[in-house]
Amino acid sequence: MPLRLEDVSRYLGQPIYDVYGRRIGILVGVYSEVDGTVTAVEVSTNDSIYETIPAERLEPANDGLKIVPEWLIKARSLEKKLDVIRKRIRALEELYAKKEIPEHAYNELKEKLSKELDKARSESKTLKEDLRKRKFELENFVLHIEKAMTNLMVSYTAGELPEEGFKNSINLLRYAKQLAMEEKKDIEKHLETLTKLEEEIEKALATPSEEVVTLETSQGPIVVKVIDGVQA
Repeated sequence: MPLRLEDVSRYLGQPIYDVYGRRIGILVGVYSEVDGTVTAVEVSTNDSIYETIPAERLEPANDGLKIVPEWLIKARSLEKKLDVIRKRIRALEELYAKKEIPEHAYNELKEKLSKELDKARSESKTLKEDLRKRKFELENFVLHIEKAMTNLMVSYTAGELPEEGFKNSINLLRYAKQLAMEEKKDIEKHLETLTKLEEEIEKALATPSEEVVTLETSQGPIVVKVIDGVQA
């Protein structure tokens, strides 16, 4: 359901977070069509950097608008596409095996699905590379945070830092690490889902079509299965 201007305007001037709970910046502007449909928002990440976020990356939540990472939008869309292709291939092969659809219609639809699958495979390859890159960035971020935490803890333990300042800082660092680990876990989950969907599609394509026929013999009729033109 498209976001409406009235749904977004109430958050103007307020902090906006991503779906993992990280503060992205302040919501300072909103773009909309004449019918009130929101197309994008403007976010100030600091006093010198402003970013336009498209509406498809906004997700309403109980505690306000959330920004969805671009990789997550792409992953959800591609997973949905692959799932539809998988289901249609299975249905097509099942109907053809049961002789419920003519061969010319089967071939035409299978060719169409094959083209869609080729495009989806190309998208998946690119997306997986992006996901692995983002995962690597998060792993480096965690290493950076752990280094900062270690130095902070050493200085505090040596009696060089005040307790209140140390506790505030270490909690912020721990929270940043936790959120990065959550995103990394999500990336791994979507990488696994994409791979699984592709494997299931390949399995559906590799399943041979079966045709049941009756042969007359001297001993009477027998039923056999013809699998891709070979009697079984």
